[in-house]
Amino acid sequence: MQTATQSAPAKRHKFRTGISFGDGIDIDSLATQAKSAPEAFARRAAELIKTGDLRLGKLQSLPSLQRALMPIEVKTVQPVGGQTQAIMASAFPLLTGMLAVAELNEEYDKIPTIGQELVRDQETNKRVTTTASVFAMDVDEEKVSEGQDFPEIGASEEEFQIRSLRSGRKLTVTQEMIDENDVAGIVDRINALAYIANTRVEEQTLDRICDHHGSATSPTEPYVLRPNGSGTSLYSTTANTPGTRAPSGTRINSNALVDNTDLDAARARLTTMLDSLGKRILIPMSETIVLVPDALIGTLMSILNSELVPGVENEVANWGPRGMWRPRPLSSPKLDDISTTTWYMGNFKRQFKRMWNLQFEYVTLSGPGTQEFLNRRIGFQARIAWSVEVGATDYNQVVQCLSATTAP
Repeated sequence: MQTATQSAPAKRHKFRTGISFGDGIDIDSLATQAKSAPEAFARRAAELIKTGDLRLGKLQSLPSLQRALMPIEVKTVQPVGGQTQAIMASAFPLLTGMLAVAELNEEYDKIPTIGQELVRDQETNKRVTTTASVFAMDVDEEKVSEGQDFPEIGASEEEFQIRSLRSGRKLTVTQEMIDENDVAGIVDRINALAYIANTRVEEQTLDRICDHHGSATSPTEPYVLRPNGSGTSLYSTTANTPGTRAPSGTRINSNALVDNTDLDAARARLTTMLDSLGKRILIPMSETIVLVPDALIGTLMSILNSELVPGVENEVANWGPRGMWRPRPLSSPKLDDISTTTWYMGNFKRQFKRMWNLQFEYVTLSGPGTQEFLNRRIGFQARIAWSVEVGATDYNQVVQCLSATTAP
């Protein structure tokens, strides 16, 4: 289960083919122009797929489609070695790939995730990205006398490293499946690809947000926090750890989520966080998320929906509907795989970046005339690949709360 407020959901990354088609004239009929204007045919197919008029599941006969389109070559522009290159390719795997991408994205949108709500997504072309957090350096001078120069501020940079993690999956469709027109079976396999990719990225994102490995009792890689490239535990009860901007630490022991006092403790810890000048920072409650495993969502919603303080007559609850603090509740059962009792509060997007070295990419090939078809009679192959990693760009925006004293 995930819980969200009325705020607009963050955009999610989608699959893409990495292939574009050469210039062609506009046409009205996909079928009649396939041979005379193959590039325009591909453009028209893309338009029909985008509007939903053309879908893999709506095809009447895959064998007929293969026989009609396999001999037709289409000029495409594909990424090769970091550059684009014009390549002639059969219309059948190209169209089938475009249809598969549409199925992937449609299924992808059906799978609920919260990772995109907790990070700032950004693209990079580097395997290791170094982000610099720039802090204003003021001077301790309140008054500037008439005729005196105004003091100039400086800036210091603290670098945080975010690495990459490459992954992907491959799908094989035999010529027998095409001959038997097993469209439903092919769609099921494509949907499985979408589920696997979505789930892998979601689990990775939540694992890093929790710093499951780096802040464990025995810390180990991967660390979500890498100041100057050095793996460092993000959550700690030690003062001035991971750094001086967290004078009371970033973890609260024995603060199980039971009632409003536990939220008070987390909020109080956030108010101790400092900027580079040693001044307290302000984390607006309107931008604050309370992140809990599914096991705690009932408790959290009970607290946030309670008008009055339990056991106190006519006292309005600060965390209730009429209270002054209204954070956004967010939950996922995947957090329960990490811990059913640990929860978090803070401005997550100010602290975490998700770097996409290679966004969701989808490529297709095979069919008659290819080596795979000769060897194993593979009629269609597809691959999705992605390279993504989450990193913390600071440590003073989110606190972790444990039910006892043992890290998850």
